[in-house]
Amino acid sequence: MAQRQAEGNGYQQQYEEVTSATRITAILRPLQQRHSIVSIAIPSAKCLYNSTLLEVNPEQGYLLLDELHPREGHSQLSTSSKIGLSAHREGIEIKMILEISEIGTDNGVAFYKVPFPTIVRYRQRRRTFRVPVSAVHAIPVELVDEQGNAFYGELQDISAEGMCVRFPPKAAIPEGDKAQILTCTITLPDKKRVQGCFILHRITLHEPSRNIQVGGSFEQLDKVQARLIERFVLEMQRESRRKMSR
Repeated sequence: MAQRQAEGNGYQQQYEEVTSATRITAILRPLQQRHSIVSIAIPSAKCLYNSTLLEVNPEQGYLLLDELHPREGHSQLSTSSKIGLSAHREGIEIKMILEISEIGTDNGVAFYKVPFPTIVRYRQRRRTFRVPVSAVHAIPVELVDEQGNAFYGELQDISAEGMCVRFPPKAAIPEGDKAQILTCTITLPDKKRVQGCFILHRITLHEPSRNIQVGGSFEQLDKVQARLIERFVLEMQRESRRKMSR
């Protein structure tokens, strides 16, 4: 996985080339479920066309795309046509190159079958500042993968959008497909628990301490969980300002 980070203007950008089928599924499936509009670029066309993802099927290795709009884009496509797909979801930009393997119709409406992508270019723009959490606070975090394996660490930093969790050296955090979609439980100082979905973006080794750091974003938090995180972040920001003013 190639990753680049740039900081400035109050936000951080991360560019990744995602090759894990599980992570690609986690990126694309919300677009399908929410009927999000995706943009389609055809090399021979001067404009972009709109479509939607009808099906994300990693098991059988394909995606289905709806007929292009405006419809004149349909006449420019044939099997083996290469197209560019781009989409935005919750501050994330997604891009990939696809090749049409089949064109069909359903009730007079065209659809396009393409092989499941092996690489997705993924850019996240972080608009919120992550508040560091001192080891003194020791906020426990539990991450559980789809197979039910649990990993226990401590919160390192957090924002309304995501967090970084530190684990002790040699913690058995798998870097493959199995640990990319996780359930998280954060136990706050008042014993309130935040529970939700956590999408893992990166695993790094902190050289001085040898701790393992796992960073990612929250996904599909309900309003109650989101408010708990926002209040905790505000409390940590106030505490940090108090310490700086002493």
